[in-house]
Amino acid sequence: MSAHDPASDVSRINCGAHREDVAVNATTADVLRCAMRWAEVSDAAFDIVSAGRRSLARGALPRHPGQPLPDPFADWRAVRINGNSVRLDRPACLDLGGIAKGYAVDRAIDAMREAGAMRGLVNAGGDLRVFGDHAWLVIVPDPSSRQPLVSTRIMNTALATSAGLPVGPSHLDFSHLRRSMHNWMSVTVCAPTACDADALAKIVWVMGPRAEILVRDHEAEAFVIESDQCIQPLWAAKAIA
Repeated sequence: MSAHDPASDVSRINCGAHREDVAVNATTADVLRCAMRWAEVSDAAFDIVSAGRRSLARGALPRHPGQPLPDPFADWRAVRINGNSVRLDRPACLDLGGIAKGYAVDRAIDAMREAGAMRGLVNAGGDLRVFGDHAWLVIVPDPSSRQPLVSTRIMNTALATSAGLPVGPSHLDFSHLRRSMHNWMSVTVCAPTACDADALAKIVWVMGPRAEILVRDHEAEAFVIESDQCIQPLWAAKAIA
């Protein structure tokens, strides 16, 4: 599912699905359906097509041989999924990025449970999930200094953080997302699955307080680190303390 690998399902979609159906792995189709659902319920605050176009334009993704320039008006609605086949209504650049990583974390947790593990943690760098009768300590850093800032304990849940710096040069930025009016440096979401936590972290960044219903409907919660290093809980629940 990496847009950097020219042989991946996503790259083959980006290169040729505007001309013909592209057969993909069942896991790729599952993640695409999840991404489409989040795009719909968030009114495109989460959009793998728009995000991919921005990432391609700023050089964060490569343009492979034979890959057309994306249509500037293409969005998530250009993606058609029929079983394990994908078609694009117009040229587009999909980027499954973090949501695919969250999906991989969830599948790794499934594998650990199926193997008989009673508790465990899978951390994929920004997306993690824990299970079992143990409260795991997680540290969320200050994006500007990379020093520990927030300590939280989580149990039987997933946590995802999207981080960036609102001003100045930085390797962390939100330029692949729609611009937000909020002076935030990071958004952290705790949700039942890593796939959902990752999507919601980006949705909260874009929508701000308007994301509250979505967060609550998915049994999730969120907090942000502001540019002055203040920690602002958005919607408190039980998983983050």
